[in-house]
Amino acid sequence: MPSFQITDRIKQDVRNARAIGEFTVKIGAQKLPGIIWSVVSRMRSSAYPVSAPRVRPGEDETVLVTPTVAVAPLTRTTEPCDGYDLLTGTQILDLLQSVSDATARGILEYECTHRNRAVIIAAAQSRITV
Repeated sequence: MPSFQITDRIKQDVRNARAIGEFTVKIGAQKLPGIIWSVVSRMRSSAYPVSAPRVRPGEDETVLVTPTVAVAPLTRTTEPCDGYDLLTGTQILDLLQSVSDATARGILEYECTHRNRAVIIAAAQSRITV
C-alpha cells in the first residue's frame, strides 16, 4: 500500500473517531440532566425517608414528629397525550405552547422518567413557571 493511501486512511480514521466522540458527548449532554435528577431524587428519598420520624430542634429528643406531607416520586407510566411517543422534539415544543398547565406538568413528568430530553424538560419547566 503506498504511503499516501496510508496517510489518507489515517486522516479518515481520525475524522471518524472525532465524529464518534462528538456524537457521544452530545448524547451524554442530553442525558445528563435526567441522570442528575434521578440521583438527586434517590439521595433526597434516602436522606429524608417519608416513614422516618423527625425530631424538632430545641425540643426534648424523646418527642418525635412524623411528617404529614409525602412527596410522591415521578412515576408517570402513561403518555401525557395520545401519540406522544411518536412526536419529535420540535413537535413537542410546539405542543407545549398550546396545552394546559396540567398537561405541561404531565409532559415534564413523562420526559423526566422516560426520554430525558433536556430541551423539552427545560421548555416544560419554563411553561409551567410562566
